[in-house]
Amino acid sequence: MKCLATLIAAFFFVSVFGQSTQLIDSVERALNTYGPDDKAFALYTLVSYYQRSDRQKTLQFRQQALPLLKDSHLKAQTYARILEGIYYTGVGSLDSAEYWFASAKESARIIHDNKTMAIICASLGRTLVAAGKEEAAVSNLMEGLRLADKDPDQELAMKLRINLTWAYLELKRYRDGVNLGRHTLALMDSTLQWMALYLYNNMAVCYGALNQLDSAQYFVEKGIHAAELNHDYQSLANGHFILGTIYANAGRNDLAIGQYEQAKPYREKVGNPFFIVSDLYTLASLYQKTGNFSKGVQTGLEALDIAEKHHLLLKFENTYQVLAMNYEGLHDFKKSSQYYQLWAAAKDSVYKNANTQAIADMETKYETEKKEQQIALQTATISAQKANIQRNYIFIGGLVIVVVLVVVILFLIRSDLKRKQEVLKKEYELSVREAFIAASIQSQERERKRFAQDLHDGMGQLISALRFIVVSRDAVVSGNGDERMAKAEYILNDMHREIRDVAFNLMPQTLIRNGLIPAIQEMATRVNSAGQIRLSVSSFDMPERLTELHEISLYRVIQEWVNNILKYASASVVQLQLVAHEGEISLTIEDDGEGFDKRVLDNSPGNGWKNIQSRLHLIKGMAEVDTQPGRRGTTLIVLMQWIGLKSN
Repeated sequence: MKCLATLIAAFFFVSVFGQSTQLIDSVERALNTYGPDDKAFALYTLVSYYQRSDRQKTLQFRQQALPLLKDSHLKAQTYARILEGIYYTGVGSLDSAEYWFASAKESARIIHDNKTMAIICASLGRTLVAAGKEEAAVSNLMEGLRLADKDPDQELAMKLRINLTWAYLELKRYRDGVNLGRHTLALMDSTLQWMALYLYNNMAVCYGALNQLDSAQYFVEKGIHAAELNHDYQSLANGHFILGTIYANAGRNDLAIGQYEQAKPYREKVGNPFFIVSDLYTLASLYQKTGNFSKGVQTGLEALDIAEKHHLLLKFENTYQVLAMNYEGLHDFKKSSQYYQLWAAAKDSVYKNANTQAIADMETKYETEKKEQQIALQTATISAQKANIQRNYIFIGGLVIVVVLVVVILFLIRSDLKRKQEVLKKEYELSVREAFIAASIQSQERERKRFAQDLHDGMGQLISALRFIVVSRDAVVSGNGDERMAKAEYILNDMHREIRDVAFNLMPQTLIRNGLIPAIQEMATRVNSAGQIRLSVSSFDMPERLTELHEISLYRVIQEWVNNILKYASASVVQLQLVAHEGEISLTIEDDGEGFDKRVLDNSPGNGWKNIQSRLHLIKGMAEVDTQPGRRGTTLIVLMQWIGLKSN
């Protein structure tokens, strides 16, 4: 029986050079020679490959995998179940997909296969995003990353990170998506660059939502080019769709429609209803903006039919909204009001209040139109006197409505003013607190700097002078010299070293004179000389100097975290990396020591973690810790803005 693992690994490697089709063909030809386990894995690989480009091939290999669902080999059953989950996700049957992934999870637990479990978590997480179950999606993707760390597989870890950026995108956590995407690109080596095309599209959408259109266009064009090279129809459709959105945001509606039309044939080849619905309601919104309301209604209803058929709950909100807006453009206020109500019900509680007034306006328009029709009908059939009375009633009713609306508007204005006053008050209190913290820390650092300088320049010089005298006296003594003088010199040398260490810990002179990177390298030399751990330092595109506050704050954070590793982690290797990219500095410290429960940081009686948080808060930075009890390895990631922080 042939072993499939080596062949599949080769497939992923050579796909970088555009030769993956030959290896896929060889896997297809050899299917009948594999045993149940290898055959199930081969079919899973083929479906994963073809689901983005060839629907007929996907159906063909799925049919071949169905008998393996009842095979006696548990691993074969597991991959057959994963394949079913992928298939049902592709056709939009998300409930069925969840069932098959959950079933695959159970069998993967029995065979104790971490890599297979991580593959399931990656696929299930993607499906849960599409189903609108964001918390469960993120939980599964993070579980997959932890499993990938236990059984190292860089390619699988990259896939999980890419799916996680998509999850952040769908959850509207765009800044998190950008940060994770940039970090993932930094981790991706040359053998995995073929996977970057999926990341490019996700990052482009996030940048577009953040109104950073130049960055969005840059990444989407890279994604389209990579997708063309890999014949990835799904990513090609996504790329044209994203580029169309960028054109629409720039007011180039003709170019936007052209891009959506280019995406359509690729989308139909893949057949995933989740993305088809997204394209349709976006196109319907563009028709509304250009005044083609009838076409907008037609397109929106098509999107709604597909979303309801496949239970795509996450897509109802936008579909209802574009239908309401297009019906409003047609002056069909009854249907417009109905879809605004459905839109409000589909949105979460944060947005419901914002839509209430819009719904009330549409209901008012609808009721007004209805009353006007009744008036017109009655005017044609009753006498002039009754018509006058009716008009009086209408006038009184309108006056009452106006009074009620004025009262409501005044109440809303008053509430908004009160809310703004509370926000301003909190902002003022926060600024005062931050100023106090900044003054305290700067005062401490100035005192440390002065004390270190005094120790280094004052006591250090005195001890050096005394040593010179002792050595000179020793040179005069004949024979073996004076043993007491030698001992005195030894003690003075120890005192000198101790004072230099104290001065270094208080305020390294290298930090003040040469900047952050040389100071960290000096710290690494001192740590490595003790022989307890090996600390390595690397930096990329870092500015030569930052402001004194930012250099000292980052140095203290690194010093505190490395000291904690030395005390508690039982680590042997620590890797420290500083990277500056597009206006942001990222600090990463990774060790191979024992993991721990992150709640220990917040509940610790010591001040180490609190000091780190205070210093990061002062320089507008944020920190994230990736660790887990019973797992080796802990990572600290710190992010902060650096544009404009260079010292003069």
